[in-house]
Amino acid sequence: MPDRSIVQLLHTLDAHEKRARNSLNFTPSENTMSPLARVPLVLDTYSRYFFDHMSLFNEWLFFGGIEAGRIELDILKPLLQEMAGAQFVDVRPISGLNCMTIAMAALCPRGGTMLTVPEESGGHMSTTHVAERLGIRTLPIPMVGTHYVDLVALEGLLAQSRPDLVYLDQSSQLFPVDPYPVRQLIDAVSPGTVLHLDSSHTNGLILGGALPNPLQRGAHTFGGSTHKTLPGPHKGFLATNDERLRDRIDAIAYHYVSHHHLGAVVSLAITLLELRDCDGEDYAHRVMVNARRFASALWGRGIPVAEPDLGFTACHQVWVKPVAHTDATKTARLLEENGLLVNKLTGLPGIQGPAFRLSLAEATRLGAKETEVDHLARVFADLLSDNARDRSEDVLELRQRLCRPRYCYDYDDLQAMGAPADLLHLFSTVIDTVRHR
Repeated sequence: MPDRSIVQLLHTLDAHEKRARNSLNFTPSENTMSPLARVPLVLDTYSRYFFDHMSLFNEWLFFGGIEAGRIELDILKPLLQEMAGAQFVDVRPISGLNCMTIAMAALCPRGGTMLTVPEESGGHMSTTHVAERLGIRTLPIPMVGTHYVDLVALEGLLAQSRPDLVYLDQSSQLFPVDPYPVRQLIDAVSPGTVLHLDSSHTNGLILGGALPNPLQRGAHTFGGSTHKTLPGPHKGFLATNDERLRDRIDAIAYHYVSHHHLGAVVSLAITLLELRDCDGEDYAHRVMVNARRFASALWGRGIPVAEPDLGFTACHQVWVKPVAHTDATKTARLLEENGLLVNKLTGLPGIQGPAFRLSLAEATRLGAKETEVDHLARVFADLLSDNARDRSEDVLELRQRLCRPRYCYDYDDLQAMGAPADLLHLFSTVIDTVRHR
């Protein structure tokens, strides 16, 4: 008998796809790619290397990805430079954590000092661990309350420690840190310090114009992953206007990344073109409007949402506490059984015990507007309450309305523009796989 492991694998994969088509995902670190952005990941391009050896050595040394590699040079990098307001961009990072590692290794020397957002204030759980392995000493950025930098204390710490790098990273955030006042302090008391903003969670909001550009607000460099509010592939980028810092990033990325995944490079180019050409500005602003509306509607139904006095949120994330006399683990499972996929975390800033870190980015990407957000809030409120009842039919009805990614090219658009027939056929097949059934 032949081994049937492959059949078991395919049945498991099919089960995942069916669940995905019948669920709505509210995990802040996830989003859904457009049908067209998925196409390069199933083509020959995905298997090929691309190195710009022609500009380095005046000859090609790898030949498999020459044509598709032009997309990186001629489309992706110029487009990202424009959207990021940056003279220099690097698209070699293959993930957010890889991007973090490259940024820290490039911007802070071994034995140097780095200030970073403490984990209890939303800093990424891996930042200090990666820094330690790189031989970097870390000190916590002083915070006031839960969400804001203590600028008075920071001024003293900058003057005392003269750090090589201030690394602003928040994986859990409601109110993104503004780099401008931090840069003012750096220029005043520690002018040799580099200021980097890890914008992994907010890249879609920044590049879509809903949040300020970090470089214009004083950051020397910024960047991060490309699959959260920016609904692209799992990759990363770094951007700067400083040629000296560009060279430092280049020197590290050259050795920290071998193959930077050409299929994902092309996918990211498509994602940015769609953000530019398919109402991406509306998407970015609507994410934030939907997040506030959702939080306010939950609060109005008696659900304990974080920071009501501050307006709940100023990005895509909404933090919801368990209702009294309910168990967060059981509630998360109940939500999942009803088709609502959430992120349950312990240790959200200012919240004791487990809570739910939610995002409205993917629902917005699927087309959610006021009516759908209000409906979602009613369903969530029922399932979060201490007398929850089944709402799976409501979720299915919502999923049928939010049945495919929006803010992206559709078949008729591409056909009218003269897209190749073979790729149009593949595109139509991908559309069928992502659509709710």
